[in-house]
Amino acid sequence: MSDNRIAIIGDIHGCYFTLKSLYQKIRNTGEVYTVGDLIDRGKFSKQVVQFCIDNNIRPVKGNHEDMMLNAIEKSDKLFSFISKDAELYYFNGGRETQYSYISSRLFSNFKKFKDEIRSLGHFDFLNNLPLKYEFEKVIISHAGIVEGGNDVSILWNRSTPAFLNKLQIFGHTPLEEVDFKKNHYINIDTGCVYRNKLTAVIIDKSSGLIEKTFQEYCDVLDTE
Repeated sequence: MSDNRIAIIGDIHGCYFTLKSLYQKIRNTGEVYTVGDLIDRGKFSKQVVQFCIDNNIRPVKGNHEDMMLNAIEKSDKLFSFISKDAELYYFNGGRETQYSYISSRLFSNFKKFKDEIRSLGHFDFLNNLPLKYEFEKVIISHAGIVEGGNDVSILWNRSTPAFLNKLQIFGHTPLEEVDFKKNHYINIDTGCVYRNKLTAVIIDKSSGLIEKTFQEYCDVLDTE
């Protein structure tokens, strides 16, 4: 097995059973990365985060992790546990993440959710995720990197990414199939949580060449 071969998984969004099935196909590749958005919308965000920790999967931070972290940190500073950031997060799929931790979708239980995710070490794990991983010919981030971009755009950008003389690997914008432009970029978010597929690519990080693509259709247990 070449030390240059790595696997990168697309947006998971709480689809734990699909992730487990896909991981069995790529687990012997070497280092495994993800493009972020481990959490929200799907039913098993807690289990996905723990699976990444247990299997040394290396995510970058996605916009959904960022929303959750902001919601928790800003609500900590208020006498009330409710903040606009918490409301934004809750109504962008966060209620399902909360349910996976405390079996409640009630906004009144947000503090209980905060306490639980901290006690498990998941808050610190997600808070310490990098915005990107960069190799000789590969860059992994959540959204595509654009000219003049910043820490916000690398989480939220939906425009065509810049040409960086490296293959950009990202997700964020769900598609039915991967969007690949040779020597430029590949979007591997294939909308698993929307009952499509979870995608992983095997890439030589020293050349930027894609060696193989694996896909797993969404397990019905993850969304129903």
